Amino acid sequence: MENSRVVIDTNVFISAVIGQYSYPYKIFDELVLTGEVLICISPELLLEYEQVSQREKFKKIPHFSNRALQLIRAIREVAIYVEPVERITFIADEPDNRVLEVAVAAKARVIVTGNTNDFVFSEYRGIVIQTPKEFYDEFYEG
Repeated sequence: MENSRVVIDTNVFISAVIGQYSYPYKIFDELVLTGEVLICISPELLLEYEQVSQREKFKKIPHFSNRALQLIRAIREVAIYVEPVERITFIADEPDNRVLEVAVAAKARVIVTGNTNDFVFSEYRGIVIQTPKEFYDEFYEG
């Protein structure tokens, strides 16, 4: 894959922590943490991962907090950090624009998101929008 830079939305991060053997889990376990793809992140997006993973509703899930912290530590070690300079207001749900900003700044090939309510478009400025299943399947097909 010539451009293996990806941006992973917070919902995919959370799903990876919750569901071992889910597509989000496989993306992190088999592709991100092995260096097969390069996860691109901003300090702001990483902070969102941390803050969302601390929400009360996830405290009911056994070992969720520890798994989230371990994955965040691993992401910090393998990620390409970017500082977006352009403020984007393309999506009505404002926090989702941070994902677009990171993708644009990183010159990412793909945004992986499970948020089909707000990411109702298939690409943004040449960056492909894919669900975790689409991304995973395309990686192994291509």
